[in-house]
Amino acid sequence: MRNQWYGDHRDLVKWGALVELASKHELRSILYVAYLRPDKDVPLIESELGKVEIEAKVLRHFRNVHLVTALMASVSLEIKIFDWQFEAPIREEYISQVVEFVRANDREPLIIFLDPDTGISNNRASSAHVTPKDVTSIWSNMQPKDWMVLYQHASREIGWIEKRRTAFQDACKGGRVLQFCSPNSARDVVLFAASRSNPAL
Repeated sequence: MRNQWYGDHRDLVKWGALVELASKHELRSILYVAYLRPDKDVPLIESELGKVEIEAKVLRHFRNVHLVTALMASVSLEIKIFDWQFEAPIREEYISQVVEFVRANDREPLIIFLDPDTGISNNRASSAHVTPKDVTSIWSNMQPKDWMVLYQHASREIGWIEKRRTAFQDACKGGRVLQFCSPNSARDVVLFAASRSNPAL
């Protein structure tokens, strides 16, 4: 995830699905694992006065994943953001820190939302991906009523949804997987969700 993408139509799908899942299964907490990465480009403004980058305070107001915590009061959810900067070389340390939080004994059931740039990859995983090993490491330390949700962006291959869904399901050790999408808003995005306890819908 990059701050520059916060608040777009895909975020409406992401957080709409998360709020629905939390409501349906009476969950009150979300751990947002943002896989946060630096923005690629700072927008420019050009005029007769010259060319300047947009003021940093303006960027922080409109492009800031932390703003999602403003949802908490209106939807009765606690949203905790794991906002370490992520790059592939620190993957192991990154996941170990997420697992440390997930293993806490004094917490209530929660949704662990993994939000990489692209989704899950079985092949050469870049900084834009989670790996099946990432998912399994977290899944293995989840509590019985926890849910895991993964953001998945479209790829160019045929059957990408089923392929990625299968990879996620295998990494969750065969846990039942639900799929959220929005055909009229963000057709290039799906979210996969799995629960340790596989509750009935």
